[in-house]
Order: sequence, then structure tokens, then C-alpha cells
Amino acid sequence: MVELEDKLQRLHAANFQWALHCTGGRREDAEDALQQAYEALLDGSASFEGRSNFKSFLFGVIRNKARSLRRRKKWGRLVGLDRIDPPAVAPTGSDELERGERQAAVRQAIAHLSPRQRDVLELVFYHELTVEEAAVVMGVRLGTARTHYKRAKSALQKQLMDGELQWQETTIGS
Repeated sequence: MVELEDKLQRLHAANFQWALHCTGGRREDAEDALQQAYEALLDGSASFEGRSNFKSFLFGVIRNKARSLRRRKKWGRLVGLDRIDPPAVAPTGSDELERGERQAAVRQAIAHLSPRQRDVLELVFYHELTVEEAAVVMGVRLGTARTHYKRAKSALQKQLMDGELQWQETTIGS
């Protein structure tokens, strides 16, 4: 039990970020999903059997708890990062402003992806899971996860390249 509590404590920040992603950035719902996941682990209704690594298993439990919350509250589609509040600190200087614009462009591009594409990118890029581990978390086959990952990267590249060209045209033309 102590070992489980230590693992949960070490992974808590990543768990909360994943719960936020799974609930469309709704902090209160993320807290509820995470609490339900922890309770399921502690009371034994969810048990790690070693078929994957612990982090992948735990992310799957969190995802399932968030899904249950959505069903009970009759939520619509999972929206993703576009509902997460932007940083409170305003950028200063032209470099910081440009970086902020790029980050906003990436958030906007990610928001236009399908929910599964957003999920796989979140897991691989931000939580440093492999595509194989992301497949376990998402409850899909490896080939499906790979397809969503590849399509998400292609769509992001296209959207960001198109946006970069439009941004350059407006700044050069002014």
C-alpha cells in the first residue's frame, strides 16, 4: 500500500495534467476524475496486473473515470486544450510576444484535431509515453494509435505551415 501511495504521489502532477486533458480543461471535473481513479486503486476496484507499465495503466484508469463523468453529466464531445486557461503572465518584448503567438497557434491547431488525435499527441508529447503505451491508455489497438499519431502530426504540420505563411504575408505586407 505504501508503494502504491508513493507511485501516486510521484506521478500526481502528470496525472492531473492528463485528467485535465481528458475533461476538456475543466479543473473541477479533472479533480473528480483523479480522485475517483485514486479511490479505485486504493479500494482495489482497479488493480495493476503488470500488462503495461504503471503510468500507462493509471492513465487508462483516469481516462475511464473522466469518461464516466462525461456520461453522467451528458457532456458533448471532448474539446481539449482550447479550454485550458492561457498563462496569467503577459509576454514582454518582441521575442516573448512571438513565442506566445506560436504557442497560441499550436493550441489552436491542436484544437482542430479529432479527439483521438489530441489524446495521442497529449500522451506522447506532454506525458512522454510511447505510441504503444498511449494505445494502452486510449484502449485502442497499436495500429489505430499509430494511425492517429501519424495523421495528427501531418495535420498539425499542415495547419502550422499554412498559418506561418499567412502570418508572414500579413507581417510582410504591412
